[in-house]
Amino acid sequence: MILKNLVVRKAELQDVDRIHEVLKRAFKGLEGRGYSSQAIEAAIVNSEEITKRMHLGGHVLVAELNNEIVGTVSGFEEHGSMRVCSMAVHPAHQNCGFAHQLMERLEIIGHKKGCYKLFLHTAWAMEEAIQLYESLGYVKEGYLRKHFYGEDFLVFSKLIKRS
Repeated sequence: MILKNLVVRKAELQDVDRIHEVLKRAFKGLEGRGYSSQAIEAAIVNSEEITKRMHLGGHVLVAELNNEIVGTVSGFEEHGSMRVCSMAVHPAHQNCGFAHQLMERLEIIGHKKGCYKLFLHTAWAMEEAIQLYESLGYVKEGYLRKHFYGEDFLVFSKLIKRS
């Protein structure tokens, strides 16, 4: 099975350009699906921003298959919660379970850091992402009208079980 060869790990500085490439490939595919070009460009985080996230204590993870970065997610601790952002899987590797692995690893980190929940924003046009989040136990918590360059956003969260 392909998941046996998958490694989910903390990103390193030498990964930032490859992370940017995954984000670019994943989000460029949204053109023509009701997602504005300005919103797509903003979602494609550049290498400098990825580096900044790492230096500021963000939890930047990569999914690596045969030494190729095929997915990424970032998490930021905020007030006892973990904000999830920049979740993306290269289009050639979508629907293989890689996003599940990334999100589950981020949840483990959140739990270890004492977070009560994970939360994220996603655009209404991101139907596959919404299905992913719901399959992982996230629930729709709210709606942000015209929030991201005129795009309507949905707010999802998942409570972390605490011992």
